[in-house]
Amino acid sequence: MSTPNVQVRVSGEYACFTRPETKVERFSYPVITPSAARNVLDSICWRPQMRWIVTRITVLKPIRFLSVLRNEVQSKLSPASVKKWMRSPEEFTPLVAGAGQGTDGTPRNTTLLRDVAYWIEAYPLVFNTSGDNMPMKYVEMLMRRVEKGQCFNRPYLGCREFVAEFGPKQENDHPISDSMDIGRMLYDIAFLPDGNRATFFDARLENGVMETRPEL
Repeated sequence: MSTPNVQVRVSGEYACFTRPETKVERFSYPVITPSAARNVLDSICWRPQMRWIVTRITVLKPIRFLSVLRNEVQSKLSPASVKKWMRSPEEFTPLVAGAGQGTDGTPRNTTLLRDVAYWIEAYPLVFNTSGDNMPMKYVEMLMRRVEKGQCFNRPYLGCREFVAEFGPKQENDHPISDSMDIGRMLYDIAFLPDGNRATFFDARLENGVMETRPEL
């Protein structure tokens, strides 16, 4: 019996899937990474007894880059600071992202993607298939939530400010005709008993389709 798959359409106005070798000045992969695609599925339907395994990414719109310069803060707000702000908003001093003197901002360039759309194909890896805890259960659960537009938290495309729309496949969707070698791409993070390990694969886009082959 073959493992059932899901297909979810994901789109957005902007996206940024940063290459690890360009961490400070962000430069996006031309295609969504499998780890980002899994995070989208997790935001729609996540259960601790299973994990989504992304097998294929289909690009539906031409790959277009956009370069922007933004002022970004270097510090992070702690949970205690947020609680203090909620208790006494008038006493809270926000982080200022401007580039002037006395601010926490730093100008950084980001090369991102604009007007993106993908099909994400994946299957559920179920850790314990006793009783009715079978893969089809989670496939049907996710697709019901996709049809209704339900999610646990709003999915995003690489950066939290780049929100994602999701839904079932559309009849007028077609893969782009582009083919290219993308190079080493992050597949996902493997959470192992002896520590976490990043897994990569040699990514290639063939007529708009990228097959994922993680190196385990």
